[in-house]
This record gives sequence, structure tokens and C-alpha cells, in this order.
Amino acid sequence: MTPLEIKNKIELDFGVTIKKQCKLREYIYPRAIYFKLCREFTDLTFQELAETVGLTNHATVMWAINHTFYDAIYENKYKNYYDKFKRQMDESPTLEQENKMLKVKIQELEQVIDGYRFNLIG
Repeated sequence: MTPLEIKNKIELDFGVTIKKQCKLREYIYPRAIYFKLCREFTDLTFQELAETVGLTNHATVMWAINHTFYDAIYENKYKNYYDKFKRQMDESPTLEQENKMLKVKIQELEQVIDGYRFNLIG
């Protein structure tokens, strides 16, 4: 996924403009998530990331990744969004899919246990 695709998705999902220079939480948390995801899934440097949102200095990107991002994930809304986005990028199963797979595995194991019980008793 390209940085532009990540940016567009985050802007659409949160209803904000990442390029907007604003210190409100509604803007800086999605921007921090954008920077973090771009660092994880693209090869952009801090300076190149800064330029994607109209910044001239890479220090803002570093601060967002190393500090603001960790503030953001204390709020469930942002943590859940980041986790879901990352799972989609990694093509990992969602929590619901994992739960379904575990339920099936439990049923299979219960059948195996019942088979052993039948052989021991019967």
C-alpha cells in the first residue's frame, strides 16, 4: 500500500485532513497513526514522510511516532483502528475469525476426548 492510499483511507475513516496544521487531538492522533503505518509498511524516511504532509522538518514525524502515537493508542477508538488496519495489511485474521477458528478447534478436541472416553468405558 502506498502512503497516499494509507493517507486517503485514514482521512476518510476519521473525517479529517492529515495535512491540516492543527494541534487538536482529532487531527494529531490520525496523523500519528498515519506516520506509524507508513514507517511500518513503506520505505519512506522521516523526511520523506514529513514532506507527504507538507512539513519541512522530520522532527515532527519522529515526535509523532515516538510519543503522540503511544498517547493515541490509550484511547480505544485509535487503538482499535490501528490494530484493525495493521491486521488488514499483514493479512492476519480478524479477532472474530480467530474466535470462530478456535471454536471449531475446541469442538474437534471435544470429539477426540469423547472418542477416548468411549474407548475407555466401552
